[in-house]
Amino acid sequence: MSASFVKSALRLLAAGAAVAAATFVGAGSSYAQGPCPQCGPQVQIKDVDKAIGEAAQSMGLVRAILQTIGQMNNYEYVANGSWVDLEAATLGQPQPVSKIVWNVHQQLWASRMQVSGVAAHRVVKGNRAWDETWFEEKGKAGTVKKIRTNPADGAAKLRAQLVWLEPHAFLSHVAFAANKKCLLTEAKACETKWSKGEENGLTTLSVEINGVTYKGTLDAKKRIGSIEAKLDLPSGAGKTVVAKYTQWRAGETDTNDPKDRAAQGPKALDKFHNGLYWPEKVVWELDGQKVLDLTVTEGWGNPYTIYPEPELLAKAQ
Repeated sequence: MSASFVKSALRLLAAGAAVAAATFVGAGSSYAQGPCPQCGPQVQIKDVDKAIGEAAQSMGLVRAILQTIGQMNNYEYVANGSWVDLEAATLGQPQPVSKIVWNVHQQLWASRMQVSGVAAHRVVKGNRAWDETWFEEKGKAGTVKKIRTNPADGAAKLRAQLVWLEPHAFLSHVAFAANKKCLLTEAKACETKWSKGEENGLTTLSVEINGVTYKGTLDAKKRIGSIEAKLDLPSGAGKTVVAKYTQWRAGETDTNDPKDRAAQGPKALDKFHNGLYWPEKVVWELDGQKVLDLTVTEGWGNPYTIYPEPELLAKAQ
């Protein structure tokens, strides 16, 4: 990624205040990409366990005539509700939040979280983390929107762990592990531990990522109902988080009807209308304490998103 490309992206995204507030998160159809923007490696569902393929189909992740997983690689949802800041040294009580925007890029192992009332947007990419803040600067050509970054190395491990609590990214990782491929932008063989099980009559899928085991449980409609893992937090290591995802839908109702794939209507969750299913309710519990309780209002599959490192951002500006 060149500095000139980043500079062009900055100009595009800083064109309006609403776009600037999104911090590289394309939250509107004007920045939409097609369902396969330089897709990278993919996995055919015929080459993985049946349960994985069925879950991917039910969530709208299977694409093309070849029935592949991997064309959808960047996910973003917009929600409101309450949250607890997991990066705090001491966890407090859930606080109301009017808007959370969470963008996860599975191939880059990256995420960007924007929370109303929190000035800095939290970013992780691989093993690096930083905070991004927009500001205005007056120059000869007028007021220009710019972005500054601050390192957040202490939060890198936690932010990297949270990436795989995103249900689409988690399931894609399982699929690639089952096909012995790396979930990266370039094709590469990988030996990643994964397994399938059953608990209380429901199928479970587990995968090991950076030494952490994530276990997902499929619901009655074969979508991800929950993901469980142990997190290392500033407030204490080895705390179990259970991320629950319910009321999945693409259009205005929760249905497997193929007609719903178009996801039309003002209350449709799949805003790009490409057949991706999203959970309307997101609830995370940490050692039994509720730390996230959200109602999802918008879901974006493959929005225009970039994750330039701080050095490249500085050079571009």
